[in-house]
Amino acid sequence: MVSLAFGDINSPNTKDLPQMTCPGIDPAMSPWLHTEGIKSAFVDTPRPALKSGAASRIRIERRKRMTDASKTPRERPVSPHLVTGGLGSPLLWRWHITMWTSILHRASGVALYVGVLIAAAWAIALAQGPESYAAFKALLGSLPGKVVMFGLTACVFYHLGNGIRHLVWDTGRGLDVKSANASAVLVFAFAVAATLAIWGIAGMTGAL
Repeated sequence: MVSLAFGDINSPNTKDLPQMTCPGIDPAMSPWLHTEGIKSAFVDTPRPALKSGAASRIRIERRKRMTDASKTPRERPVSPHLVTGGLGSPLLWRWHITMWTSILHRASGVALYVGVLIAAAWAIALAQGPESYAAFKALLGSLPGKVVMFGLTACVFYHLGNGIRHLVWDTGRGLDVKSANASAVLVFAFAVAATLAIWGIAGMTGAL
């Protein structure tokens, strides 16, 4: 015997319950009338009837937009470092100081990795004894060695100055064009002044 909570078929209490209808829909097509004989107190709504009509319309519109999308390929964006024509033709982008600072920041970072290898070679030569260390000092004291060390010195101070500049940018300051150009000039000036100062002190003390 089915419980009264679900509309007992043989219960007289269910005879007086009103029939559930949906305005505008043929009662014969109502989703709950497929349970004929269970009385209207028990409504078994099929799952498709629970779906929202608005959601269905949205899905149909999305499919329509996808099928109506243009089949022709779009033009690929042009990178600013590409030239306008063949090799040697003008660039599409105007060179400016902030572009130089960005490129040199990466180049100086790569150069510092070379400096780490030179420092490691210095430590190995020092550990191998006086003869190896003297040969290493002679190599660095030569003209090519001094040029490399001068370049590494400039890279250290430039990367340091521009790194501080990036830290200031991380706070949200100095991002406008005027401030960015001014800070770029300041970084270049700091790198040149610090490099010349270090090498000037080294020359005065006889380290060169």
